[in-house]
Amino acid sequence: MIEYLRKSPLYPLLAKVYPALHKSLLWLAWQIFSLLPVQPRKIVFSNFNGGGFGDNTRYIAEECIRQKLPFKMYWVLSRPDTALPQAFQSLRPDSISFVYHMSTAGFWVDNTRKLYYFKKKKNQTYIHTWHAGPGLKKIERDAGTGLSPEYIAYAKRDSAHIDLLLSNCRFWTDCFRSCFWYDGPILEKGLPKNDLYFQDIPALRRLIRKYYGLPEDVKLILYVPTWRENRKLHVYHLDFERCLDAFERKFGGGWVMLVRLHPNVNAADFDIRYTNQVLNASSYENAQELLAAGDAVITDYSSCGFDYIQLGRPSFLYAEDFEQMKQDKGYYLELSELPSPAAFSNEEMIQNILDFSPEEYEKKRILFMEKMQYYDNGHASEAVVKYICRHSPKSLVRKG
Repeated sequence: MIEYLRKSPLYPLLAKVYPALHKSLLWLAWQIFSLLPVQPRKIVFSNFNGGGFGDNTRYIAEECIRQKLPFKMYWVLSRPDTALPQAFQSLRPDSISFVYHMSTAGFWVDNTRKLYYFKKKKNQTYIHTWHAGPGLKKIERDAGTGLSPEYIAYAKRDSAHIDLLLSNCRFWTDCFRSCFWYDGPILEKGLPKNDLYFQDIPALRRLIRKYYGLPEDVKLILYVPTWRENRKLHVYHLDFERCLDAFERKFGGGWVMLVRLHPNVNAADFDIRYTNQVLNASSYENAQELLAAGDAVITDYSSCGFDYIQLGRPSFLYAEDFEQMKQDKGYYLELSELPSPAAFSNEEMIQNILDFSPEEYEKKRILFMEKMQYYDNGHASEAVVKYICRHSPKSLVRKG
């Protein structure tokens, strides 16, 4: 049917009219379903408004399962072929079914902004996890003119309806207060996805090495660059082979690099030559498992660079567009405050690896940790589920 419509001379007109009709239909559905009563035992989880089973929301969901909460649980999913735990039913984003369950769920658990129309009731609870911890680059309101008026309008509306925001350190709480258009409660118990850093790391290291067919003693460098709104590609052209050679010369042993591109980046746009030492890890389902299993990280502005500082593992910054990003969005910290050596070219990157001093890194890391005041301890997911239980009718919650 769809192929028939594509060949029809009316298709260009339909392609223009359909989005407006669909948007109007969803708005009407929100009005109708908002009249229905809330079901306190229903939770709708979302990862990037339809992404896979991952990020902070995944770990809260798994904790709900572990504690055997008697709730109906739904996951917003764009790809119906994505595997989900049996406890979940999938919801296609921007569908009538999605609007119905959002309108009647007792809890919403999201990790990003709702860039669509919604209608929240007073007896619904909206838990917002955000999708990252503290990083170098400023976000939201702090990013100044880097945001569109449309996004700002959605962001303000979204924040006005949040009941609980999550933070993993005092520094990040202060940032949220300045940048998120939000002055409500903040749960300072860590980030749920960071709980993985406090679990069985040797088992995770074996898991990832087995997945990629690597020896158990091989060391892993993760290259995890962030996404650029201007979609420039040259900033990702790290010299993988020379980095690997430098790591082997500096630290000894065998090293492999896992390249993990941002989900918004089309890997086909790059001329990356993958080898038996440079592996494409962009399709691996759980990025947090990769991070937990790694030995060193190279990133530009991702919060995973700060995660590795927290874990005491080598963290390197590589950003050719550092000055441009500073002008466009600005930074929360000066480079001098970071333990991570910063490079703005491949030559500097190689030299930073060869000159890396564990003693100097540790001295700066201690000062950095004092400034950040982290709360991560492996129990963030439990804290969120405890919050859900406290805000549910007692008769609906039982101990697992």
